[in-house]
Amino acid sequence: MLFKNAFEQQPSLRYVYEKLQFNSALGRQHLLNLPFCTDADALAAEFDHLEAIITLRRDESLRPVMSHLCQQIHQLNNIAPTLLSLENGAVLDDIQLFEIKKTAILTDVIAQDVSKLGIDWLRYEPMDAVVGLLDPENTHIPHFYVYSAYDEELACLREKMKVCEDTQASESYRFQAQQIEDRLRAELSEKLMPFEPALSKNLRNTATIDLLIAKARLAIEWGACKPQIGDNHNLTNLTNPEIASVLAQKGRKFQPVSIAFGRETVLITGANMAGKSVLLQSVSLAQHLFQFGFFLPAESATLPVVDEVITSIGDRQSALSGLSSFAVEVLTIDRIVKTAREGKRVLALVDELARTTNPDEGRRMVNGFIRLSRKLGLTAIVTTHYSGLDVDCKRLRVKGLQIPEGTNSLSIGHIADYMDYTLTETREDDVPKEAFSIARLLHVDEEFLNECD
Repeated sequence: MLFKNAFEQQPSLRYVYEKLQFNSALGRQHLLNLPFCTDADALAAEFDHLEAIITLRRDESLRPVMSHLCQQIHQLNNIAPTLLSLENGAVLDDIQLFEIKKTAILTDVIAQDVSKLGIDWLRYEPMDAVVGLLDPENTHIPHFYVYSAYDEELACLREKMKVCEDTQASESYRFQAQQIEDRLRAELSEKLMPFEPALSKNLRNTATIDLLIAKARLAIEWGACKPQIGDNHNLTNLTNPEIASVLAQKGRKFQPVSIAFGRETVLITGANMAGKSVLLQSVSLAQHLFQFGFFLPAESATLPVVDEVITSIGDRQSALSGLSSFAVEVLTIDRIVKTAREGKRVLALVDELARTTNPDEGRRMVNGFIRLSRKLGLTAIVTTHYSGLDVDCKRLRVKGLQIPEGTNSLSIGHIADYMDYTLTETREDDVPKEAFSIARLLHVDEEFLNECD
């Protein structure tokens, strides 16, 4: 899975993507095509590199060099199509030759800045030979045409064209000059072909450093932590930046969540509005960010590397597919089970399984999924508001509504102010029963509530 393909499963990744400040299209394209990394060593190296860039950005003495580096990256274009033409042996035109010259000059300067910053894990290939081929007058200006310096006969013809007043003779000189120019373009293209791998490598390096700088900016803005790679999940004061931003616009604060679990199935109970869905969305986002090489918006974070994150959260997928919510749910459960049976390590996040069917069948389905998850050794979090679940697994409960003593009225916009989203471990097979309390505090018709008893 590539980053650009993960938006549907984890919509908050799009929010993260839009928050990133890139210096060039190179870094942006690099992120979109970044694979979901399942190599722990590669992830560890990425986190070390990102930590180093954050340290460099915070060093005031290096601010001029970092600023100059960003300016040079900003001027660089993605010339992958031109390099593909070069690799395939095509004769390049003046625009393509200009693109290569500009890239060679800029990446040489970028390499110098990278070296000054001590970024020794990115090795740039020297571009002196490329610049020499495309800059025979040694101006070091990012501009190209077929220079007269390439060929004495071409230079002579161009001089004749300047002073010639005979139209027919001038056109003859022009035609001869064009033939020489075409030959010189073909010769230059052939001479440049061996440098295509070096040019491509330098572009990849620049895309990498641009993405790291963008990640570093965001990590500093979030106050994010460097995640540790471990066997179990341990997330302390994890924030969901997108939801936190929405709440901030309403003058409210996001309550960070903390959760720890191993390679096991965790059952989380809580009343409606207790934040169970937000918890799963936040854990899903954290896992995706972790395996795309980001620091996490948390106080501390340890996560294992998984092969796949499979979620069943909300009705968005059913709306997109045209299937009923229940159909999408059971097909997602089927996918989780089949993927686990293939021997892959899966993080399964299932919100209110079977909530759209009748309670009896719903309980049986939740019981069955948790029992099978335990047999398969799945790492899973399942939320529910069902009670009467006969399963042996780790159970957590959202503390839920905490009404101050003496409160006899609530407004719909302030219920969340009294919700405590803290998770507590419990052995009880019960869920908070807060619906009637909330309804009475909202002054719902008393006769209706009495008839519900």
